[in-house]
Amino acid sequence: MGKSNFTEVKTGIYQFKGVSNFYLVLGSESFVVDTGLPGKAGELENCLKSQGKNPQDIEVIVLTHHHFDHTGSLNKIEKLTGARIAAHRDDWPYVSGEKNYEGPLFMKPITKLMNLIYHIKPVKTDMILTDGDKIGDYSVIHTPGHTPGSICLYNPINRVLFVGDNMNFNKGILNPPSGRLLPDPVNYKKSMEKLGKLDVETILTGHGEPITKEANRLIKEFIASLGR
Repeated sequence: MGKSNFTEVKTGIYQFKGVSNFYLVLGSESFVVDTGLPGKAGELENCLKSQGKNPQDIEVIVLTHHHFDHTGSLNKIEKLTGARIAAHRDDWPYVSGEKNYEGPLFMKPITKLMNLIYHIKPVKTDMILTDGDKIGDYSVIHTPGHTPGSICLYNPINRVLFVGDNMNFNKGILNPPSGRLLPDPVNYKKSMEKLGKLDVETILTGHGEPITKEANRLIKEFIASLGR
């Protein structure tokens, strides 16, 4: 196994960095949020061992959306943990292979190549999520825009918000995905307005660093900027 690359970003929440981030949440229900690119299962196993946990302690793998950089290690992590896989019903067909990849054209050949190299196969699940569902203490918030079934996860107890690729943090401000990664800007704006009603302390993104200060202010400024 390679060198571990994880940080505890909040009590019981571990961030694994890479092209995209994924997370381990240890609590009354332990789960993984996204899986990163292929080759990340070993990092997860190392982290679990360092906390005195077994892979089988993971109950669910939650996907914020279906893009390859968030699902690349799904097969291996599913095999490692035996966990159920959860995705929103509008993105689930892309994970299961019932629908072909939808996303920027430049990503299609890369995704195909990676699938071939890493022998990635579609997976099935018994957890098809809808808005308002619960994963442990976290509520599922359906936030279409980046993909039809993009979701956020929000915990009102520790005020943590997982946002997937709905926003990224750069130079002190939150930003939306770039134009070609935002096929449905109208629904996206409505989705982001939902997040403005939450009381948030920590924002955990699919790319970049966690936000641990002034999250509510940053979200409000971000939503206001979408109206310009």
